[in-house]
Amino acid sequence: MKTFTAYRRLDISETHTEFQRNDPSDPQYEGVVFTDGTCAIRWLTPIHSTSVWQSFDDMFTIHGHPEYGTEIVWDEP
Repeated sequence: MKTFTAYRRLDISETHTEFQRNDPSDPQYEGVVFTDGTCAIRWLTPIHSTSVWQSFDDMFTIHGHPEYGTEIVWDEP
């Protein structure tokens, strides 16, 4: 099992309200990739939600957003 934290380093205030984003220095969501490849993420923004994906790649295809400066920081095992 691997865990990670995601940041969005660029200013996304033009496309997201204060309920949909955190400061660029704060995590946006954290996640886990289970041993079978399933990925779950938990949003840390003011409006929380949790979602489960078939894989990390599927999740990142939707939430990776290079235009937002998404950065994934993997935790040490």
